[in-house]
Amino acid sequence: MKKNILHAVFLTALLFAACKKNNNNPSSPSLVGKWGLVNENIIDVENGIGVDTINYTVTQADYVDFRSDNKVYSSVAGILDTSAYQLLNNNKVQIDVDTFDIQSLTSHVCKVV
Repeated sequence: MKKNILHAVFLTALLFAACKKNNNNPSSPSLVGKWGLVNENIIDVENGIGVDTINYTVTQADYVDFRSDNKVYSSVAGILDTSAYQLLNNNKVQIDVDTFDIQSLTSHVCKVV
C-alpha cells in the first residue's frame, strides 16, 4: 500500500522541479546518475485536473537515481520506489506510463516537470 501511494505521488508530481547531480562527471549532460532533490512540488490530480499543490520540503536524504538499465530508484520522505524509465525525443522522459518534460539538463542541474 505504501509503495502504491508513493508511486501515485511520484507520477502525479512535478517530478522534481530542480535537482543537483551528485556525480562530478563534467562530460556531456546525462540524466543517468544520482540526483539530490532541491525542490519538489506535488500536484494532486483528480480526473486529469490538478486540484491541489503541495510544496514538499526536501531533505539531504531524498534522491532520484536514474540508472543505465532504464530503471529509476528514488527515496523521498524515507519511502523507496523503483520504476522503469525511457528517454524520449524532444527532451522528455517517460516514467512508467507518465511523460515529463526535461526543461533543463546540464552536468550539475536538471529540471523536470
